[in-house]
Amino acid sequence: SGSVCVENIRRRLPYELERRLFALVRSANDSTSDIAIYNDRAHGFLPKAPIRREKVVETLAPLWLKRFPPAQFGDSVAYENADDSESITSEELACSAQDIAHKLIEMDARFNTDD
Repeated sequence: SGSVCVENIRRRLPYELERRLFALVRSANDSTSDIAIYNDRAHGFLPKAPIRREKVVETLAPLWLKRFPPAQFGDSVAYENADDSESITSEELACSAQDIAHKLIEMDARFNTDD
């Protein structure tokens, strides 16, 4: 199952890498027992029902904050930080938030074509 794969990956990663990972499992079954298993194996789960576009941030934000509490990680994973030794520069990222937004727009356009 996908949740077992996530669990295996998490266990094999060095602490410093796993600490930066945000792994969610999409539920195949929203039963209480399955949700407990998903939460044990991953950092959270997404419900079986599709998430409306306008609800994505509302759905992900609590999971993100639980995984990366501001008390331990600052207000967010930011591009600039008062402590330069822990800051993340845009050059260090595989892609920026703008890159992701652009790709999402492209994907949305492809799904909305009449072809």
